[in-house]
Amino acid sequence: MSDRKNFAVAMIGISDQERNVLKNIFKLSLYRAYTYTLVSANEPSRILIVDADDSEAMIEWRALYGTTASLSAAPVISTVMVTREKLSDQFPYYINRPFVATRVLSILDQVATRLPSVSQDRIFGEEPSSIVAKEEPHAPTALVVDDSSTIRKQIELELKLFSIQVDTAESGEQAFNLLAQKSYDIVFLDVVMPGVDGYQVCKTIKKDKATKTLPVIMLTSKSSPFDRIKGALAGCDTYLTKPVKQSSFQKVVKKYLNLVQPV
Repeated sequence: MSDRKNFAVAMIGISDQERNVLKNIFKLSLYRAYTYTLVSANEPSRILIVDADDSEAMIEWRALYGTTASLSAAPVISTVMVTREKLSDQFPYYINRPFVATRVLSILDQVATRLPSVSQDRIFGEEPSSIVAKEEPHAPTALVVDDSSTIRKQIELELKLFSIQVDTAESGEQAFNLLAQKSYDIVFLDVVMPGVDGYQVCKTIKKDKATKTLPVIMLTSKSSPFDRIKGALAGCDTYLTKPVKQSSFQKVVKKYLNLVQPV
């Protein structure tokens, strides 16, 4: 794909064994919107992975970026911590051990979408003011609402193939809370849920001036004409029948978000 972006990734304190694991995970990104390449610590990089469980690695990292270094400290390079424990809010991006490919790529994609484009890669020692940055294009966002954790995870993984940022909810009430806090580009909505069902959620979305144009894709295990008529009356844009087929799912995403289908 012509718009594919590659990000150089350097590491501090990561063992050779884990470097090899991460290098193999990076290979999985070769046909995605964001790709990642391992470079040595003294080469230009956009993302830095640091072993937060290694005190010497943390000392080296702080020597480079200061004691308050974080995602916002350097405008053209971001830090991802590796740890066995959850870190404090000081470090917004972290990967838990042992590494899981989907989790690693998900975190790196979150970082990549927030990194500004630059005229050249950051070189250690170069002043940030000498680098011309421009705003990244808007990264699509999706809300997945389903009381089945299996369905939520399946759709989340499919969406991340398109580098779409995903939030999930297991009930209509949770969906309303998320919709009140954040704007989305598409919603995948289960029909049958305890409490507020999908039809009610869809009606509310379509009646609100702020969200009435938001594409709503209803998920149902039913396929009768009555269910489709009821969904149409609620204002949904289309249906996907569970279990969702990958080909059908990708066609819907391409149609409503104008995205290139992943390889």
